[in-house]
Amino acid sequence: MEVTFRPGPVVGCRRMKIAFVGASGYGNVGDDTYPLVFAQQLPEHELVIYNSDLPKSLPEDLDMLVMGGGGIVYNHGKEMAAGMESPHFRCMKFYMDEAIRRRIPWGFLSCGFQFQFNGEEDDVSRLQAWAPYLRQAHFITLRSPRCVRIAQELSGREDVVIAPDAAYLYRPETATSADDMRSITLVPAGAVNARTALINHYLRQFAASGMSVTWLGMGAPADNARLLAEAAERFPQAQIIANPGPQEAFETIARSRFVITGRYHGMVFARTSRVPFITAVDAPYKIRMENLEENISAAATHFEVLRCHIAR
Repeated sequence: MEVTFRPGPVVGCRRMKIAFVGASGYGNVGDDTYPLVFAQQLPEHELVIYNSDLPKSLPEDLDMLVMGGGGIVYNHGKEMAAGMESPHFRCMKFYMDEAIRRRIPWGFLSCGFQFQFNGEEDDVSRLQAWAPYLRQAHFITLRSPRCVRIAQELSGREDVVIAPDAAYLYRPETATSADDMRSITLVPAGAVNARTALINHYLRQFAASGMSVTWLGMGAPADNARLLAEAAERFPQAQIIANPGPQEAFETIARSRFVITGRYHGMVFARTSRVPFITAVDAPYKIRMENLEENISAAATHFEVLRCHIAR
């Protein structure tokens, strides 16, 4: 998939054509938010968005390549048992090799390491394939201390930058008022589902207070379908939002009175909107490791680093 954002007026530096490589376009709301953030933050540049659906070639006039955002740094799959590179890594390698061949600046922006089954030791060993690329990248900005530690271990670099996820900068044109804030919103994933005893306990309490409930699917359709079908069956009075885009998901959370989320970007949107939220105790590491005391405006650091390299 390729998406292009056309540039606006040039401000402060020459206009560049920048390719961003992530995982947008498959229906995961968090991944689909990053291109919108990039367009908001870099309106003067021409942005071309790619994912693992490889193009036949990249534009000849490309000025920079950015890997990110999101948890795109991983190397697991069925082939790994035979010691082969995963299909995902081979796709990511295509882009990085092309940037190296052309000698254009490139790097990682607002990325994370994606682990399987919350493991680390085996997955880190598999990440060795990324090590030479981490060493060669012109810049690396990551979103958690754990990811920084692993990147330093793999690359030997000390210049890896940490900042909150870039999606904290997403600002749709959203109008909310106190009268809108009536619903309890659940973002299903992992233990946040209609079968979990604790979730059912919470929902009985909310129902006793006369609050309505919304189930908001923020994962890809393949991840959401069963979870939302179960929610609709068990809670027929609840509103089901199955395939929202980033703006609808953000607005739904911003209008909520409370959020229970199993997805990382459900938490991100709740924090951005200053809506109270909770997550499952056994949530994935990227939720558990989030520094909830950090000022989310520090997410702008990713683009401060990027602009320094654009200006060179």
